[in-house]
Amino acid sequence: MIAALLLLAAAALIGWLLWRSWIRPLLDLRDLIRALADDEANTPIVRSSLRPFTQISADLGRIADRQRRQRRQLADEGFSLRAILGSMIEGVMIVDPSQRIRLANDALYAMFDLTRSPINRGVREVFPHPELASAIERSLREVRTVILEMRDEPRIGDTRVERHFRIHLSPLAPVGGSTPAGVLGVFNDVTEVRTLESVRREFVANVSHEFRTPLAIIKGYVETLLDGALDDRAMAVRSLEVIQKHGDRLNLLIDDLLTVSRMEHRAPDMKYCLVSLPQILDRVLEQLDSTIRARQASVELALDVEHIEVDPPRIEQVFFNLLANALKYGDAGVQLRISARQRGEEIEIAFADDGPGIPYQDQPHIFERFYRVHKDRSRDAGGTGLGLSIVKHVVMAHGGHVSVRSTPGAGATFKIALPARHRSG
Repeated sequence: MIAALLLLAAAALIGWLLWRSWIRPLLDLRDLIRALADDEANTPIVRSSLRPFTQISADLGRIADRQRRQRRQLADEGFSLRAILGSMIEGVMIVDPSQRIRLANDALYAMFDLTRSPINRGVREVFPHPELASAIERSLREVRTVILEMRDEPRIGDTRVERHFRIHLSPLAPVGGSTPAGVLGVFNDVTEVRTLESVRREFVANVSHEFRTPLAIIKGYVETLLDGALDDRAMAVRSLEVIQKHGDRLNLLIDDLLTVSRMEHRAPDMKYCLVSLPQILDRVLEQLDSTIRARQASVELALDVEHIEVDPPRIEQVFFNLLANALKYGDAGVQLRISARQRGEEIEIAFADDGPGIPYQDQPHIFERFYRVHKDRSRDAGGTGLGLSIVKHVVMAHGGHVSVRSTPGAGATFKIALPARHRSG
């Protein structure tokens, strides 16, 4: 009986020693390895004084420290990458060799109005532009940067707006490898640049056309004079009158072009002073007096504002252009009404007539350079097509804005809103 008890006690002691020396440390090692595998912040301690276990525990502790440092480094790098990508105005996209999108920044979402995440979706699914997928494939295949110009027409409300993008596609090749791991795409919105280029081309074409007509007429009459018309006094006088008329038109066109150019660049020679609005209008009406009488027009003034702070010659040109237009295109006996009132921090000056009005389709364009509602009639009347463009730019240079409201067949009203006080600087 005593022997059996002694054997049981010895077995228990041996079991306890095995548990303490080997089994518990092995279980601690298991928990420690699981914690490292699960990337847990707190790692268990191996409870053993045996050298193999303490060495393994120390090595695993160093691995845990290294993992923590790497996590911090990755977090810092991730934050820096997100900050950089988030602050870029260029759209950025990374695709893998199968052309699945792996990364896209906020600018790309905004550029293409992406309401659904493009991550892990195919390029052809997100962008309905076959040329983009083809360019990515070429960059991957030839391991070189490919530059692509792409046009897009996103829908904004009920209309589509044309936009232009310049895209740089660069292969992402691993260090020491030859097969690209993907492609980095950088999207630049060049819509404004392309629009300006189009405006420049249109402007050059319009100027060339406007100069060509009077020059061709002058050249024709000079040839007529050289061919013998000098001996016919009546024909010679008529030819010289036509030459003078179109020479004056060229001078007027050049003056208007220079005015528009100065106003577009916000010329620094604006000289503001407080002037009498009735006096400025009186000077303009005096200049147009012969035209007013010839057109049998009537002009009514309803001015609730006495003084305005403007650049007098510039604003006088605005008033002249608006009144001259109303007289030029109005019927005989046209009635004009000029009113002025202060509305808050602005002074509103309206020029209303009972003329033929402006077609609805022309109203959004009438302040554009060289735009004419009645093209043949405008040229016959000696217009340059720049009068209303000058009005717009002069008013904008004053810090104001101009608008038109017209019903075809029922006249038109041009409204100018100017700051009640000019703030220098």
